[in-house]
Amino acid sequence: MPEAENQYCIIRMRKVKMTALKASQIHNERLTDRHSNPDIDIDRSDQNVVFFKTGNLLENVRERVADIQAGQKRKIRRDAPVAIEYMITASPEAMARLSKQEQEQYFAESLNFVEARHGTRNRLGAVLHLDETTPHLHVLVFPEREGKLDAKSFFKLPALTAMQDEFAVKVGRQFGLERGVRLTELLEKGEKPHRHQSVAVYKAKKLKETEQALSRLEQTTEDLAAIEAIQPQKNLFSSRVSVTQDEFETLSSQAKAYAATKETLQKRSKTLLERERSVESRETLTDKNECLTRQNKALTEENSRLRSALSTERSKNSILLTRIAELARLEQAEKELRELKAKLKDFEFYKNVHDFLKSSLQDFNKFLVPMNQWLQKKRANERKQNNLER
Repeated sequence: MPEAENQYCIIRMRKVKMTALKASQIHNERLTDRHSNPDIDIDRSDQNVVFFKTGNLLENVRERVADIQAGQKRKIRRDAPVAIEYMITASPEAMARLSKQEQEQYFAESLNFVEARHGTRNRLGAVLHLDETTPHLHVLVFPEREGKLDAKSFFKLPALTAMQDEFAVKVGRQFGLERGVRLTELLEKGEKPHRHQSVAVYKAKKLKETEQALSRLEQTTEDLAAIEAIQPQKNLFSSRVSVTQDEFETLSSQAKAYAATKETLQKRSKTLLERERSVESRETLTDKNECLTRQNKALTEENSRLRSALSTERSKNSILLTRIAELARLEQAEKELRELKAKLKDFEFYKNVHDFLKSSLQDFNKFLVPMNQWLQKKRANERKQNNLER
């Protein structure tokens, strides 16, 4: 491919939420030796250049968000992006053309471009990675605009297009680099825009290409075997061109050398295939891990909801038990009241009997008084009669 082609400057942006902030810092600053990206050569990580970094990044960003929240009534969403990460590089062909000094100047100018866009107050970190296939710069900034947390405004299509145009003019042009095709131009032509591939898709594509290359290599080996099987024929009367014994031996020697090269390439390809499959396996495990993380989060939320519901039900159950106890006491009181009423009825019956007897006795007494008077008179008369008879 001619050197004049693929001489592009590249600048990309992505939103970073609070939950992904620490992971971004760990990757950018190489705070661990364990990486999912197989292109990282940890033996060269000491060559990376840290332009600046924030000690306690998470705490710093939380304080910035809290300051903005204190100055406005509208509540900031918990999942709102709290940082923007720039990834700046150039096409591999362009980067290979630039000298080490030119690369350093290119990334220094790129950093100045981002700082001018966001202000030095909003910078969170900047690291140049030289331990991967193509050198590239990561710049992390706090998306403050007019005193508000406003990452969204930086990602609107007109703003993105203007930013990439400006970067190509102010930075890329100094190093003979061009801007890529604009999205609007592709849409006007009715073409589909190129989308940045995920790591998994990219690795799968490279794996397929490697397998195709191996297939072509095996076919070449078969062709070489056929060449080696050729025997020199000396035919004085034939019009066909024959090779000499020396030429045949040279051809055979070249074929054997090519076969040896093929064997070496096969070994390298096998290693590459194993590496690609390992990467694919890690990507699958990462996807599964993310899926399990989401499931765990959902289960945790469901568990929290069930705990809350259980607490509510226990509270309701406690109220019901209290009411049941009150009802039991009421039933006991009603039972005692019924027994008391029954006793009261018995008391009223006896009272009525007593009143009747009392009334009857009074009537009887009224009868006895004249009776006693009559008996007394009778006895007195009888005594007088007896006295006269004597």
